[in-house]
Amino acid sequence: MSKHINGIPVKEANRVRIDAAIAELGYQVNAAARALKTRRSMTVGILLDSLSNLFYTSVISEIEELLMGEGYTAILFETKDSLARAKQGLELFSAKSVDGVFYFSSHCLPEVLSECRRLEIPAVVVDSILPDYPDVDFVMTENAQAAFCAVQSLLDKGHRKIAVITGSEIHFSANERLRGYCNALQSRDIPVREEWVLRDDYNLDGGFRCVKRLLGVPDRPTALLICNYFMAMGAVMALNEENVRVPEELSVISFDEIAWAKAVKPRLTTVNQQSGLIAGQAVRMLLARIRREKQEGQAVLVPTCQVERESVLPIHEKGAQT
Repeated sequence: MSKHINGIPVKEANRVRIDAAIAELGYQVNAAARALKTRRSMTVGILLDSLSNLFYTSVISEIEELLMGEGYTAILFETKDSLARAKQGLELFSAKSVDGVFYFSSHCLPEVLSECRRLEIPAVVVDSILPDYPDVDFVMTENAQAAFCAVQSLLDKGHRKIAVITGSEIHFSANERLRGYCNALQSRDIPVREEWVLRDDYNLDGGFRCVKRLLGVPDRPTALLICNYFMAMGAVMALNEENVRVPEELSVISFDEIAWAKAVKPRLTTVNQQSGLIAGQAVRMLLARIRREKQEGQAVLVPTCQVERESVLPIHEKGAQT
């Protein structure tokens, strides 16, 4: 029984019998005593840039469910994109004797990973990849391939004038999605036009500004890939303000499946990150490192799925020139 209670895998049949006995007896684990014996607190820290990031909170919700099934609890700390706050969070985690840390960041700071190393806290990074950290695991969406496939789907519908809106250079995901966009165009020998590549903050205002700039160019595109859901909200606001009809005048594909993407008219075609798969992979990685079942770090890319809705039209149905 003690192995299962202390988080050590046992045979499934034994696990079922132990759980039944625990429920019948009303057994409660003495966390302090267990920590002394196993040298594990059965807690993990979750460090994230911003609680407003809906993708992060979706993954974290999945992670917490999986951790609960393994007998772990989580402590959450928001860095607000501050290195000082990130270090403060790690010091808090260290004082709480966490067994490991999930670090959610689209611009992973090497100083944070160095601090994890100094504090001897195993870490898994979600949404970024950094070289030169062989003792850290990374998991994120297959961003470049996702953008590549989204642009290919537009090309297959006859579009050749395709613009992209993405985040600033500090965001790993923004750079990867831009790389996928460029690779897709180049695969069809279509040049990347500078005036159709727009970068700004990963937020509503950034998307709004990008569309305003895009609509100001003399030669407008027929299709647009938006690489962030908040930017997509701002982009839709700007398109509505300028009376640009989607998809008749401009076909649109956005990243991420969130409620408003299905609520706006027309409903947006979206590239969806698979939060459940990312959470599962991240938890497996961290638990394996906590249990010292692995030493070498790895980087895992999780595929996306594209959901077709009404915001994209084939070019021959638009009446626009290619």
